[in-house]
Amino acid sequence: MKTFSTVMRHSADEDEAGFTLVEVIVALAMLSLGLTLVMSMLSTGLGRTGMAERLAGAVSLAQSALAQVGTIIPLRSETRDGTEENGYQWHLAIQPYRPTQSGDARTFELYQVSVQIVWLEGQNQRSFALSTLRLGPRAAISQ
Repeated sequence: MKTFSTVMRHSADEDEAGFTLVEVIVALAMLSLGLTLVMSMLSTGLGRTGMAERLAGAVSLAQSALAQVGTIIPLRSETRDGTEENGYQWHLAIQPYRPTQSGDARTFELYQVSVQIVWLEGQNQRSFALSTLRLGPRAAISQ
């Protein structure tokens, strides 16, 4: 026959097999903290990916503008501005790299070609610039 103390010990052992309310609350708090950190990292990663895509578009546009100088765009001192459909604004400047002397009879001149791309990213204005040197015909030979 079982005594009362034996029955009480046996039922107390069975109660210890589960989780207490405090353990469940701590586990849920840790889970919510972990999910908050993961969601924050995902959000930041998506934002950075968008920024990288916009920058890659600006780089591509700047390289394209530089490639057109001397072929589609004549190589002479001038500036051009434009706006693209995707929100990029560009400014292209072509100018002699060093002023030539008046007595210099060379028919070629070195030009500095610069392009700057500007776009809005949220509330911030971002920009990217490229510059290169090109050899082209001298604009005017002064006598």
